[in-house]
Amino acid sequence: MTESKGIIEYVCEGGIGGSARVCVELRTEFPGIGGTIVTSEGVATAFREEFSPSPKSAHRLFWRHTIIKKLEDYFHRKGIYVFAHIPRPLGSISKGGENSSEAYIYEWAFGSEGFIWEYVDSEGNQIPIELGDWGNFVMNFKTAGIDLQMDTSDPDDGRISKNIIHQYPKPLADGREMNSLWKRIDFGYESMKIDFDKLSQFLHDNKEDLERVLRTERYEMILLAREYLLNGREMNHIDIGRLDSLVGDYRRSSLRHHISRGSGIGEPEKVYIGERTESLI
Repeated sequence: MTESKGIIEYVCEGGIGGSARVCVELRTEFPGIGGTIVTSEGVATAFREEFSPSPKSAHRLFWRHTIIKKLEDYFHRKGIYVFAHIPRPLGSISKGGENSSEAYIYEWAFGSEGFIWEYVDSEGNQIPIELGDWGNFVMNFKTAGIDLQMDTSDPDDGRISKNIIHQYPKPLADGREMNSLWKRIDFGYESMKIDFDKLSQFLHDNKEDLERVLRTERYEMILLAREYLLNGREMNHIDIGRLDSLVGDYRRSSLRHHISRGSGIGEPEKVYIGERTESLI
């Protein structure tokens, strides 16, 4: 079969922060560990490029995001909270040399940030807004050593939200609640922390259940991704090769799921795998 060539269409600038610039793109081509994937249907994506990249920093950001997404899959499938709130990581680019570039690609979250965390009642009292799923979302990630409540309020005005993209940011009923149509974004080092000792303990204590809910291969990928983030340069070639293979399968699965037909009838859209273009080493 002749390899299909993908399409990348720039849409607009998605935002600029202290460490990176994000562009919104419509893509059918997804480079990354495990090979370039070309889909037959476009996906709205965020292309996050680092301002001051270090070698392989894009891959590390991809792995941070991937660990969080797989843990969300676990929490969500267990029914701990109702809706998924982490965009899917889809690929990463790491280029050295004169034109070095570090960027990773993930599912674009539609909506806006900047809703108010407080509700003022008829007597002028300031009451915290209850965001749908938020309490269980934050609490369960904290049990795994991941602080996703960090950096979710504007540093100049703590009443205003940050890094939470809401599709319909309007209070419900008496104004004290907001619905669950939101996504948490930004998994960089300045916006969320991972306690790796606590994460390791969580993975150890919940091994059998994680394997049952996520599949053994996904659990193994999380373990190897954690090891890569902690000791990437010291990992042996067998583990690096295994991680490369596991993430290739994971990325293909993510894209099949993302572009499959909503009717539930028939096969999902096909993906075409190009040559391996990215290396973890």
